[in-house]
Amino acid sequence: MINTIIYSYELSNMEFKPNHPFKPIRSKILMELLNRYDLLNHKNQMVVEPLPLKEELLYLFHERKYIELLRRASKGEFSIDIFYAGIGTEDNPIFESMYEFSILAAGGTFQGAEILLSGTSRVVFNPIGGFHHAGKGHAEGFCYINDIAITITDLIQKGHRVACIDIDAHHGNGVQDAFYDTDKVLTISLHESGETLYPGGGFETELGKGKGEGYNVNIPLLNDTDDDVYVYAFDSIVPPLIERYKPDFVVAVIGSDTHKDDPLTHMKLTTNGYKKVIATINDISPKILALGAGGYNIYKTTAMWALAWATFCGLTPTDLFAGVIGGFMYGPEAGAGTLDDPPFSSPPEEKKRCLDHANRVVSFLKERLSL
Repeated sequence: MINTIIYSYELSNMEFKPNHPFKPIRSKILMELLNRYDLLNHKNQMVVEPLPLKEELLYLFHERKYIELLRRASKGEFSIDIFYAGIGTEDNPIFESMYEFSILAAGGTFQGAEILLSGTSRVVFNPIGGFHHAGKGHAEGFCYINDIAITITDLIQKGHRVACIDIDAHHGNGVQDAFYDTDKVLTISLHESGETLYPGGGFETELGKGKGEGYNVNIPLLNDTDDDVYVYAFDSIVPPLIERYKPDFVVAVIGSDTHKDDPLTHMKLTTNGYKKVIATINDISPKILALGAGGYNIYKTTAMWALAWATFCGLTPTDLFAGVIGGFMYGPEAGAGTLDDPPFSSPPEEKKRCLDHANRVVSFLKERLSL
């Protein structure tokens, strides 16, 4: 079966503004890494260019008034109601072709789900997808259009069971809000605690309401959480939930801003813990729609995404440039040959603090969810 990656040169060259931490060019660097490490030239792989999301699909989640404000802002207009909708802030600036960028990125995610539905792929990866903070009527957290909420809503309207596993360092509050009162979607988010990181929520006590009680699961972890603690918390809760829920599709929000070198977060993961979690997601999911989401150290982000893609495809990265000599190039450059980090562990006192907290969260969830 073919594994598909969604890529657009046009998307990768767009820019929010020069000093903004969200860099779409990450996807271009990712593609270069995939080629360098022999991860994109196999018969069971396909690259697909995204198509813009059709306007009517936006209203599966978003309010019409908000979409009109977004369109107006993209044309250079500005008014107080645009600002009140979260557009024109430091996090969500107005930039040229903002609307076109948003619907093309969202179109890639929706298209990915359609490819999975067609049965031609088991895994589809949209690196410029996973805008999990956008609300029905507002932008926030670098997110203008919530591609996840739109695509999942369409899938459940078609009668499919969907689980969303979000391992981005930031809590997926927009997705939580979209499905908080329904049992049609199982949402699971592992993230840095809202006590130390935007958006300030996503605590373990937020379990859904009404029919949705028990179908919204948060696993907040402390700053300085390292690979060992993170993998323990993930393995304790996520696989048994997925096994019990038995989804047809898993939307995997695989943000890499949990990395210890990410400039916007405070967790201490390396590629080692990330790969273990990705491998588990791959093992427990029948079909996967993977979305890039966050990651603000561009080079660590793209390395982790490349490792995720390798895992999904059952490949081992091989640096085709390592040892190449020619002209003035006496390669390889420093650090060449591997995408992996050396092992890292938080200092003993910090590790104990993080593990004690993770134990409390895991125990609470196991009791409340009858795991």
